[in-house]
Amino acid sequence: MNPESRQPVILEPPISRGSAWAYPWLGLLIGAGVGFFVIHPLTMVVREIQTFAVQGRPLQLGQAILISFSAPMWPMTALYTILGLIVGLVLGIFLQRLDKHRRQLQTLNQEFELQVAALRHHYKNLAIGIQGFSGRIKRKLEALETRLHHCSVEKDDSCRMLQEECRALASNVDILDDAAQRLTSTLGQELLFLKALTSEVLAPEPRDFYPVLIRAIQDLLELRFRDKLIRVDLNRQPVQACHDSLIFAFEPYTMEVILQNLLSNSMKVSDHLQVEVSEDSHWVRVTISDNGPGLEVEKLRNHLLAPGDRECSDSTHLGLKVSLHLMARSGGRLSVQSEPGAGATFILEFSKLSF
Repeated sequence: MNPESRQPVILEPPISRGSAWAYPWLGLLIGAGVGFFVIHPLTMVVREIQTFAVQGRPLQLGQAILISFSAPMWPMTALYTILGLIVGLVLGIFLQRLDKHRRQLQTLNQEFELQVAALRHHYKNLAIGIQGFSGRIKRKLEALETRLHHCSVEKDDSCRMLQEECRALASNVDILDDAAQRLTSTLGQELLFLKALTSEVLAPEPRDFYPVLIRAIQDLLELRFRDKLIRVDLNRQPVQACHDSLIFAFEPYTMEVILQNLLSNSMKVSDHLQVEVSEDSHWVRVTISDNGPGLEVEKLRNHLLAPGDRECSDSTHLGLKVSLHLMARSGGRLSVQSEPGAGATFILEFSKLSF
């Protein structure tokens, strides 16, 4: 086929199609039809039954229906038709407005998804640019250090000073590279949080819980807390040695946000976590215990109940509030056991029926 003969295809964004304008007209037609063919004949049938009950006259339901369509009954027929028409029109307008609001919400949701995608693209390019810049600097420093090494053989003080400056510059480059990695990690967490909050359209499906839990632990250890030595035991064994399996229905984005929020809170204040997973016929329980300084449960509870009061607290407990919101939306429960100086234990309970 000759390429010049090919016709260009116009690409269009997805739009919501429908016929909301037809609701009032359909309401008019259906209302008039119901009034003429259903309501008026039904009224005549009810009247015939009432006459039978009061006067004892034999029932003639078929004749009553036929009479309802006769010419002498046209005033009543017209009245019921007009009433049905009015009711149908009102319902049609109501449905039209409902459909209009539905389309507006759908459009807003699409715009929100586009904004999130644009945000991800922007920060991803920024992080890639920072990493590429630091990589080029590292390569130039390696070449420069090689030259300075030959120069230092002559024991020149200026060469030694340049070497020290190169080492300092290399340290700054490492900091820059670390900032790029942290930016990528933070961006991933923010997008995961947005995905969880907008995941109502994603139905829970049966899947293995342990891969999600292990991934949440490893992501925190390798990214956010990689400079801190933290030991995490899963079911009384190292995380890497756990090969258990637990299948139940849950939504992965919501689950990962909940787990990472609770795990990161414990990792901030401790260096040893014990995670236990158990189940019964209705619940899956995840117990996270740490060896941190503990907390005052009643003070934490009051702070969560009064989200606007931040004057007497060093932390807004935003991650905990998000987890509570997501668990409440999915039918889960969150409990805490702690006292100052004795560590803290958070118990996450996920319903097998409603999550």
